[in-house]
Amino acid sequence: MRPTRSLPALVRTPRLVLRRQRPEDAALIREAVDTSLAHLRASVAWAQAEPTSLPATAARLARSAAAFDAGDAWTFTILDAAATRVLGGVGLEPAEPPLALLAGAEGVEAGYWLRADAVGHGYATEATAALAELAFARLGARCVVICHDPTNAPSGGVPRRLGFRCLGTVPDAALPGRQAADGSVRAGTTIWVLDAPAPPAGG
Repeated sequence: MRPTRSLPALVRTPRLVLRRQRPEDAALIREAVDTSLAHLRASVAWAQAEPTSLPATAARLARSAAAFDAGDAWTFTILDAAATRVLGGVGLEPAEPPLALLAGAEGVEAGYWLRADAVGHGYATEATAALAELAFARLGARCVVICHDPTNAPSGGVPRRLGFRCLGTVPDAALPGRQAADGSVRAGTTIWVLDAPAPPAGG
């Protein structure tokens, strides 16, 4: 899917601020990642390359901001209500062709991570719910998809709580190149889908 609409750079939920990633937040991001390395390395592949320098983090955030502004992907920093502490990250990107074949055309894939001491408070669920709503309302997505390693059972909690339906687990051949937390190519991927709400009757 090639979205024709944009997302707001700032989204507020009852407990969180979701802010478009930006280089100015590099120090806050570094603090969140550096204090949670063991936790992150056990759950997300990108953490295997951490820690990185502050300039490298700022450069990555600048690339993320450029992709956001171009409508290629939308990655947000999850902050507390005061916007002074990073709790994690959440984002959307157009579903790649192999995933679209499995989950449905014109879908977006959602992803998220949390710092160690932010786990268990419902923050990932709250942030993902907000972005799913925006995906339907602002991007015209027909579905939102969440994929995770089947060996990481807690990752399925967010889509389950939000009412996603589980399509099951597919082998690497059906959805190639997905990484396990240790950076290796994982054998399979579990897929969850939330379809766009039906339009109002007569609408």
